[in-house]
Amino acid sequence: MTFLPTAGTRRELDGLDRAISLYLLLPVFLFCLWFTTPFAITLLVLSSCGAYWALSGGSKASIGIPWPWLVAICAISLAWTAISGVGHYFYANTDWIIRDATLHDLVISAWPPTYIDTDGSTLILRAPTAYYLPSAVIGKMLGPGAANTSIFLWTTLGVALFLSSACRLFETRTQRIACILILLLFGGLDLVGYTWRAGRLPAPGEMIEWWLQIIQYPSNTYLLAWVPNHALPAWLGISLILRHWRLPSLAKVTPLLAAAIPLWSPLTAMGLFPFFLFGLAWRRDFKTLFSPRTCLPFFLPLLAIASYSGMDAGTIKHGWLIRAFDSNAAFLRFYVVFCLLEFGILALLLSRLIRFDLPLRIAVAVLCLLPIYVYGPYNDLAMRGCIPALTILALACVTPITDQKRSLWQTLLLIVLAIGMLGALQEPIRGLIGPRWPTLGKSLPDSVPIEYDRARGRFPTHYFAHPDQHGTNRFLRVLPPGNLPHQESTP
Repeated sequence: MTFLPTAGTRRELDGLDRAISLYLLLPVFLFCLWFTTPFAITLLVLSSCGAYWALSGGSKASIGIPWPWLVAICAISLAWTAISGVGHYFYANTDWIIRDATLHDLVISAWPPTYIDTDGSTLILRAPTAYYLPSAVIGKMLGPGAANTSIFLWTTLGVALFLSSACRLFETRTQRIACILILLLFGGLDLVGYTWRAGRLPAPGEMIEWWLQIIQYPSNTYLLAWVPNHALPAWLGISLILRHWRLPSLAKVTPLLAAAIPLWSPLTAMGLFPFFLFGLAWRRDFKTLFSPRTCLPFFLPLLAIASYSGMDAGTIKHGWLIRAFDSNAAFLRFYVVFCLLEFGILALLLSRLIRFDLPLRIAVAVLCLLPIYVYGPYNDLAMRGCIPALTILALACVTPITDQKRSLWQTLLLIVLAIGMLGALQEPIRGLIGPRWPTLGKSLPDSVPIEYDRARGRFPTHYFAHPDQHGTNRFLRVLPPGNLPHQESTP
């Protein structure tokens, strides 16, 4: 990919890099308030010092992209986010029942939100909460309605930062236009898979991403409409990695990102890990990466986040996907078809048009490996861990399709991208034609049975956990069962 830094490049963090880093880090500052006062102050001081040392220096004003482009990207981000259903200005998909409830509980409850299980034991909200925390603070100050508006603006800001960061990887106007168009509508050949399995073309706005029922690699429109809390850290993280690939600036900011991104999405962090692993110049930047100033301030915040995220993690569904099939041959047929349609054909065409450099090889390897193991009730590891790798495939398409040298391979690439975009359009079509509905104003336990009509209980293990008494968890502000706040739904 031609947009990676060349050998000898000198590039420091600029204004846009710092804005992305602070966007990802802000929820960590707020998460510190989930702990008892002395521990919270310690975490805040350490995180603040680490952020200052990681983001100081470099260019003070440059953002790496002209202001007219930035204004246009902000307008596109507003429209794309609204049509996706964020904020309920258009139709919102059913996952927003749970997302609204999570934000609702963070607004009305003390942190961390605490519940009583059916057996009388104490549970706390154990979920990637970073996406919601800034809006929850707004909601606590101005009311739940303000929280809904805030999460729309917060999402729009994240999308704008991502599109801006991606555009500056390219230099020509044509490449930047192609970059935005591809990122808005990038997706696999779900349309082909759905038509093959269903024996018909989908109706406008019909869900097609789950054409294989047990696994999916989502399009970007699907990600924004259903799981922006997982998509945004993946998009922003991979854009920083690519821009600073093998440069000292990546080592400088890596501890900050390593602490921040798991609070957004641990599974996204796992998908980003291989790119950090190979994107760092370890021999040259080892001292920078692990210096006391760079690394140590984020060690305790990362430990606190990992301890919180890992509570009762063993109770979440996991295992080898091959066990879901009657035979190895059946799994192999499924695996080959899925990989070819979701990314394989696209990767094969790219291999004929551009040099398959290390990030692209890692992306293909990650996408090949993720379907093998299941983690989460809906194969969440594959759905979330694939986002950084798919983003690299999308960005790799920009240069070959804008190349003026026409070839058969370029034509085939355009056809594959067009089919993927037609499938991805199902999400904004649903947003435009579906009925708009308001937030329900219900707590998370009351919302689980509404979205998951086959839920076995109101407290699924991937959203709730028993507070552990090991490590940093004992410093959480968990109320005893007799003093829990009232958890009834608001009207």
